[in-house]
Order: sequence, then structure tokens, then C-alpha cells
Amino acid sequence: MNNDLQDLCSLVRTHPIIDNHAHNLLTAENALDYEKYPLESITSEASGEALKQAPYTLSHRLAVKQLAELFNCDPNWEAIKAARKERVTANYHGLVQKCLDGTFSLLLDDLLTDCDIEDYRWHNQFVGSPSGLRRIVRIEAVASQICRDFWGEEAAPEHRMSRHIRRFTGEFEMRIKEHCLDPMVAGFKSVICYRTGLNVEAGINDDDTWDSCQEALHHIVENDPSCRMAKKPLNDLLVNLTLHVIRETASQKGSKPKPIQFHTGLGDNDIDLVLANPAYLQPLIEKFHDVDFVLLHSSYPYTREAGYLASVYPNVYVDLGEVYSMVSKDAELSILRQSMELTPTSRLLWSTDGHFHPETYWLSNKQFRDTLETVVVNHVKQGILTVSEAKDVVVDILFNTSNKLYNLNLSSPITLSDKKRSNVADASFAAQAKNLDDLAALNPNMIVWMQLVDYTAIIRVRMFPIREFQKIFKGQRRIGITMATLHMLQDDTLVPGGTATGQFYMRPDMSSLRKNAALNSNSATVMTFWEDENGAPLEGCPRITLQRIVTALNPIQVTLGFEIEVVILHQSTGGWSPLTKNHSWSNMTRDIRLNALELLETAVTTLASIGIHIEQFHAESAPGQFEFVLPPGAPLEAIDTLIKARQTIQNVAETNGLRATFYPRPYSFAAGTASHAHFSISPTIEEESFLAGILTHFSAITAFSLAQEGSYERVASGIWAGSEWVTWGTQNREAPIRKISTGHWELKQIDGLANMYLAMAALLAAGYLGIAHSLPLTHKDCPVDASTLSAVERQQLGITKQIPKNLDDSLTALENNDDMCAILGPGFVKKYIAVKRAEANKLASMESGERITWLMERY
Repeated sequence: MNNDLQDLCSLVRTHPIIDNHAHNLLTAENALDYEKYPLESITSEASGEALKQAPYTLSHRLAVKQLAELFNCDPNWEAIKAARKERVTANYHGLVQKCLDGTFSLLLDDLLTDCDIEDYRWHNQFVGSPSGLRRIVRIEAVASQICRDFWGEEAAPEHRMSRHIRRFTGEFEMRIKEHCLDPMVAGFKSVICYRTGLNVEAGINDDDTWDSCQEALHHIVENDPSCRMAKKPLNDLLVNLTLHVIRETASQKGSKPKPIQFHTGLGDNDIDLVLANPAYLQPLIEKFHDVDFVLLHSSYPYTREAGYLASVYPNVYVDLGEVYSMVSKDAELSILRQSMELTPTSRLLWSTDGHFHPETYWLSNKQFRDTLETVVVNHVKQGILTVSEAKDVVVDILFNTSNKLYNLNLSSPITLSDKKRSNVADASFAAQAKNLDDLAALNPNMIVWMQLVDYTAIIRVRMFPIREFQKIFKGQRRIGITMATLHMLQDDTLVPGGTATGQFYMRPDMSSLRKNAALNSNSATVMTFWEDENGAPLEGCPRITLQRIVTALNPIQVTLGFEIEVVILHQSTGGWSPLTKNHSWSNMTRDIRLNALELLETAVTTLASIGIHIEQFHAESAPGQFEFVLPPGAPLEAIDTLIKARQTIQNVAETNGLRATFYPRPYSFAAGTASHAHFSISPTIEEESFLAGILTHFSAITAFSLAQEGSYERVASGIWAGSEWVTWGTQNREAPIRKISTGHWELKQIDGLANMYLAMAALLAAGYLGIAHSLPLTHKDCPVDASTLSAVERQQLGITKQIPKNLDDSLTALENNDDMCAILGPGFVKKYIAVKRAEANKLASMESGERITWLMERY
């Protein structure tokens, strides 16, 4: 195979996917309950007696051989079940992680059932994108819930007496509209195919229809405690009402309507196979021409009908999911080929229909990638597609079409093969790799440092040979860290309230993997998420806390960027002294040229060698002080880059016998050292409420951004450090929040002693609270240093609060801020405050010079 085809095959095998339709997984406690959730159902839609014949199907026999690879066992069903039991019992979390390997975004229909499953938010820890988890709302489940709420046994008697269809539909429309406005909802789904068939009447308004719906509603409520919607007039009405609300809500917002998915084709014996033909939807597709329809499950065996609809209607898309692992290999190839006979490849999208057992995800993804590779390679060999066109087809099906259709606004991930072609020597190629085998083959002697940032902003490290690290990544090992870490100071002192009992676990985030540079070490670093014994996210994990806030802000997208201010020191007889003394802001003095320029340029080129590209660098104001400006990025990525860049700058300095420190005030006679954070939101429609939330909760934010008593020595008026009052100003460097442009600000009250994940989580949480509570922006644009204004002038600008003068004031403000405690996690906040107060007491016991030296050695 030539290199171009090898690249194409590699792209198919490794490109991260958006899984546009799936369902919740079982909890670990229910994952082995085969009486209720037969494992054979992963290869068959049959149930009951019919399911006993599943082992005799070609789909099952292929799955057995593939699952034997997954579980490293003999290729027979009993061996697989035995190996699976061992894996689920030992590390269910690791199995789920393995089975969702390569999933960048997951759209969950989480209303398939309401028992025995994990909450949809739980699944977020397994996807590649921090904002990659969204919901698909099943409209029949919404309707059933309304019936149970108003007319079930738990409803008030007066409600049970008033079962009127108009009341029901009014409540239904209101809930659908709420979901339309919910940023976590990517779209809707109807299972009318299962209930009454796809021959949906388009448009329902006559009195006879309403009378029929009233009668159907009474029958359902009287005879079915579950309130299952299965009466044709009523189900047709629900679909029409949903489409109408989707259209009208989007029109009112001036936005794109959210798509609606329809189950079509293949299903269990609860379906009328004849009425599962998507051709029946044609009148509805025409009537609601401005709403996008997704025909799920390849519409098998009506694949060609689905393809025809997608070829002639611009609002129709064909989902290729669910059939993979349910039909034979020949059928898989045939289905994909039939899908591509008429359908524009830009209207094909992928899903697993994964549900209950994690292996449903793994088998579907594996089999579809294999099938897609075979089909596109054959098209290239036949001269139908060029390699470049084939790659576009692959990326559209796996990622781009879903990203656009559901308005996810996800940045396209970089694949392993792309990076290897760019620069195989750069270990940062693994930043998006989900398979470590290639990296281990390239560099079998590499050591991987798993890192965490504790509450004192100290980076703690565990180191592993890459082959051991592979076991960790694959879920074959878990790395436990003592819970004492959550109550630990820089010198390992355990603060009051801490305990050495219990542990949490580090899970590596491969997107952060980067080679160590400027060290005599064949190693790389990777940041981690923290999890509890059950594999669930641990409250207080800095990276998970930030990820959770960013997800809550969706569909608002957040971008962060950082300025690294650093002081370069050399050892002298009196201790540490600045590398350059003839020094001023943005000045290239002789001292800088002779003593610092080579070092600075080496730092920049070293950072570039690991994929961190500095936008600019220059001298800052204090002796030996310089600034490096990092590019903007998604929040987790931007902070991971910041930490790596700081480590690399310090490495470069140390190889030259120097010290690079981020301590905020090395000298009382010169400007301090900050770590200014730029933050942007898009769209900007809520920017005033977002900013109002930040200003309202600013004192609580400083508990994280000004994280030690020494931080407050830098906060003063007249030195471009944000001054002393809570306010904002356009291009005002004497305001703690400088507005740069619409939706883009700079936080000046932050420095290198902060745990940046937590500081940014607090900042964004405050902005989120502003939006959630629709806070008005009462602060006006301040054009000057607010400390130079009179009390009356400040009052006119809405400036009423001073920035806390010390750490204890900030911690008290956080402690008394119920909203911020709730969104960040009350248990975590309590731990954090205990650590910071104990740390403050320890540092206060030191003499000033000793304290500064002690901190400069650590930051």
C-alpha cells in the first residue's frame, strides 16, 4: 500500500468521532445482571426466546472474535463472559474508558430508561472534548412524564380530575421550548416508529383530531401506569407540536432550529417493520422544510429510501449507526455502499447507538471504522475518489457533519497521523493520541510523568516507564494518591482536618501529553483528572472543576490566554539577584542583550519544539523581569499549556545555572510579577451579565487568583496592577478587569501562586452565575484608576467595593458566598480554605527574607 493510502487508512482508524446518537451505560452494580440485560443483546435486537438464537448469527460470531481481543481471552462466549466479569469487577471505569476510546463528543438520548443507569453527566469524563457531552431529548418520554406528573397516583386529586388534552399539550409545548433553549440539549428524538409507525399525519388542527387525542389521553392514563404514548392520533400530535415549537423558538431567537432524530428501520419485535420505512415521513419533511431530520440506524432494510430522501431534501440526514454489530460483515459493507449511492457524503453521520453495555460502543466503532476503511479505499482504487476527497469524506462522516448539524462548535481535533506527518520527533504529536502503542514503538524508553496541581499550586509528580503507563491508560492499573494530598502544604505538612485514610485516583488526560524539553531526560508530562474509588469525578479536582464550569456555560464558548511574567535570577554572595539590572519595560538594554537575550530566545525555540508557540516576548518593568505571551485556547488546553510553558522556561534557566521565579513580589522597590489572564466568550450576547457576575463575586474569586498573602503586596494603585477597587474599564490597566474588545477581557488580579485551574474555574463560575441570574451590569466603564476618584465619583460609576486587602478577607468572602460555594463544590471549598489558612499561618511564622526565598525556590 502506498503512503497516501496508508495515511487514509490511519485517518479512518484514529480520527476522533462525534457519536451523534447513543444512550446511558449501566452502573457497575448492574453491568453483570444478564437476566435483566442479556449480554447477547449487544449483537441482536431480538429478545426473550428469540435472543437465544443470537449465537448462531454471523454478527454474533464476528463479535466473539473481536471481543476476545478486547478481553485478551479465548474466542468463545463463556471465556468472554468470564473475562468480562473479572474486568467489570476490578475496574469498570477502565473498561468504559477503553470502550469509548476515540469518542470526542457524545450525544445521549438519556430517556431510554430511568433505572440502573449512570446519569448522563457521568459520561462526560470519557469523551475527548471538555464540552463534548450533550443531550438528545426523547419527546415521547417527555409526554409520559407530564402524564405521570399531573395524572399519576402521586398527583394531587384536583389534577387527576382535569385530564384535558389542551392542558397536556400546553405543558408539553412549554417543556419542549425549555429544551430548545437549554444549551446542553443538542436536539430531539421521536420513537413514533415503535409506537404507531412513521406514517405521521402532517398538520393536525381539526376538532375530530383533538377529540381523538382527548380519548387517547384518557385511555393511556386510565390503563397504563407508565403512561406509554402509543395511540396514533396522540403520537402524531406530539411530533407535529414538537416540530412547530422547534421552528418557532428558533425563529424568536434568530438561531438555527435544533434537529430532530427519528428511529427508522431496524428494531425489536415491538415495531411494525412495514411502517418503519422512512418514505412515510416525506409529507412531514416537506411541511417542516426548515427543521433538520436525522433518519437513524441507516433505516435498514430501507437504506436506499433514506438515501433518496437525503438526496432530494436539504433538511434530511442519514445516520449510519446501530446496524454495526447487529448485522453480518457483508451487510455492513452493503449498507454503507447503499447509503453512499445517492446520499451526499456531507449528509451522512456516524453513531454507535451504544447503550447499557460499554461493549456496544466498542464493537460499533471498531466495525464501522473497518467498513469505512474498506469502502473508501476501494473508491480510491477505482478512481472514484482521490485520496484527499476520501479523507474529506471520512472526516465529514466521523466529525464535521455532526459538529455542524447539532451546532456543537467543537474545534476539530488533530489526529495522530496528522501530527506524525508534521514532525515525528515532536512527542507533542501524542496530544490527541488515544492509542499509546505508536508512541511506545517510536520511543520505548520514554518515561511519563503523571502530574497533578494541588491546592497550594505545587505540581506533584508520579513517573512511569511508558510500558507501565500504557497499562494505566488502558485501565489495567490504577494510580492511587492519598487523600492527605487534599489537605497538604508545600512541605507535606498535613493541615487540621486532613486524614491519611483513603485515596483517590489519577486518570491521565492524553490531550495534555508533551515531551519534556531542556532537561537531560527522555520523558514527557501528562496532566490528570482525579476520580474516586468508583471511577466517578472527585469533587475538588481542579481540572474537573474547570471542565464542569465550562460545560455549564455551553453554548457559550470560552477562550483563555495567558501572559507569563517571570523574573530571572542568578546566584550571588547575598543570595538570589536579578540577572539584569539595567532594565526597563520593553527596552533592549545592553545588559539584556549581553546577559539575557540568548536565554530568552532559547526558551522560545525550546517551547516551539514541543508545540508551544509564543506570540511575543519582551522585557517587563522590574529588574530581570520578562514576559512571554501565550496563544489563546480552550480553557483546559490553555492552562495545560501555561503550566508546561512555565516548567520549560524554568528548565531552560536551570540548564544555565539560573532560577526563573513566578513569585509575585521578589523586590519591594520594583513592580510585581503577575500572570495576567485573558478570557473571551462567544457569542457575546450575554456579556454584560457575564461581566456583572464576575464583578459581583470578585472578592470570592480573589481567594483563588490572589492565593497567598504575598499576592496582595502586588495589588496597589499606580503600578498597573489593577489598583484597589472592583471595577472594569476599556483598555484601563488600572482596573482589575480590563476590557479589550467586545467579549474579551483581561484579569489583572492574578499571579503565579494561583492554582490556575481553580482561579479560572472561579472566574468563569462567577460569570455563569451572572448569566444564570440575569444580573444587570451596574458598573460603568471606568476610564481612570478608581483610587484617584472621590467617593461620589466612584458611586456614579457604580464602584462600591474594594478588592480584599489580604488573603483572609478573600477567604472569608468565599466562605460567605453561598452561590460560589455551591457551584464550585461546598466540600472542596471547605478543604481549600483550610489549606490556605494553614499555609498562611506557616508563612507568617517565617522572617520576611526567609519566606520570600522559600517561596521563590518553589514557584
